[in-house]
Amino acid sequence: MAKPISRHVPLIIGNWKTTPATREEAVKFVKGLDRKITTGKYKLPRRAYYLAAPDIFIPHLKAATKNGYIGSQNVSGTSLGQTTGQTIPSQLLSGGADFTLIGHSEVRATGETADARAHKVALSLQAKLMTVLCLGEHERDKGGKYLQELEDDVKHALSLVKRDLFEYLVIAYEPVWAIGAKTPATPQECFEVVIALRRALATLGGIDYAKKVHILYGGSVLPENAKSFLEEGGVDGLLIGRASQDVQDFYTIISSCH
Repeated sequence: MAKPISRHVPLIIGNWKTTPATREEAVKFVKGLDRKITTGKYKLPRRAYYLAAPDIFIPHLKAATKNGYIGSQNVSGTSLGQTTGQTIPSQLLSGGADFTLIGHSEVRATGETADARAHKVALSLQAKLMTVLCLGEHERDKGGKYLQELEDDVKHALSLVKRDLFEYLVIAYEPVWAIGAKTPATPQECFEVVIALRRALATLGGIDYAKKVHILYGGSVLPENAKSFLEEGGVDGLLIGRASQDVQDFYTIISSCH
């Protein structure tokens, strides 16, 4: 089981989505990535990356990697019992998951409600599973109303959570309009959101707890722009989609950010 360490250490999370096609490809990927990390010219932390993979690959990737943490891309809001086709946090932990994403924009697009997301987050954190809460606006208005919407979203998503569980919480800001776009959010646009999110966290748990939470940026993160979000965007790490599906691109981002 993982939990975020010092915010001085960048937290780099890859999201594989529905790739790769086979277990063999998945294991080959992490072994190749680990090889680059251990033999590359940059001295990186022993655990340099996090990777959200399809659930069925988690036990195999957990056994194969020496330099990363392996997690899930979602978790259900159900409890132990008689519900078909769902995976609960304790089962993810038992299967080797170090963390989970919750509320990714692609999951929200399937109809996940704010109440359902809040319930998922509460159950995941109660199990002390490192939980990456994803959120972001669909579009920006010039008056800045989206900032208040984001603050309200954070407060609602964490409304069932005790503040002492914030140590297992990560927030990933992923503006929907920037995901897969040719032009991502700028570091400056990201920075103003980070301020709003920390303000919301402080309202919920106090400034000391708010300072402990890693805030990440996700949305068209590429090797050429990744570092700028850490240096100018005020974030503590990145949530990376497509670039994390290529060994060289992912390694380049990991090494440049560390």
